[in-house]
Amino acid sequence: MTPADYTGHWDEKFRTRAWGRYPPEDLVRFMGRNWRDANKASVKVLEVGCGPGANLWFMHREGFAVHGIDVSPSAIGIARARIAHENAGIPAPAPDLRVGNFSSLPWPDAHFDAAVDIFALYANTASVIRATLAEIARVLKPGALFYSKLWGTGCTGYGTGRQLEPGTYDDIPEGPCKSMGVSHFFTREEIAPMFGAWFDAKAIDSVQRTDVVANQRIEEFHCQFIRTAR
Repeated sequence: MTPADYTGHWDEKFRTRAWGRYPPEDLVRFMGRNWRDANKASVKVLEVGCGPGANLWFMHREGFAVHGIDVSPSAIGIARARIAHENAGIPAPAPDLRVGNFSSLPWPDAHFDAAVDIFALYANTASVIRATLAEIARVLKPGALFYSKLWGTGCTGYGTGRQLEPGTYDDIPEGPCKSMGVSHFFTREEIAPMFGAWFDAKAIDSVQRTDVVANQRIEEFHCQFIRTAR
């Protein structure tokens, strides 16, 4: 998949494929642990690669000031419509959802209290991931939290398809990244150095499981980072 195909690739996915309607339990736990007693309307949260808005829907419903960006116009349209319909009357700030590339974020420096990536960063080459991390760091306040979910090399499909660079593949024929385009599979050892120019790791949890129905192995990294002032 060439860069020119990227927008069309994801727009087609979101237009034609049914996606999950609810956030993952680990994200719910992360938000609850860190802002349980906060004035949530004052907490600005950014989701990069927000897709059709399952996570934004939840965070907005909880009262957070949510912001999201995705390259797919269809995904942003679905997210806007769902929040407007299902969260009508919720006492939360109006969501700020934008179509765009998350390696160049359209928000000012030190704007957000938190950022979220739920399997979005992985869908890029290492250079784009680093550029995006620099942008996320730029728009986060010093001390802000960043939650990121990444695929690990223990996933079915790792090492298959067309290798673009170490750890990064396209045209993957099986596993959770099947037909998803460019996919980077992380090792635990590379996470802290890759993120470390901008973030300190608060926790990196590894989750390994099987999906018998889909006949695949899954490895996920659930990462919590703190935006450093350096």
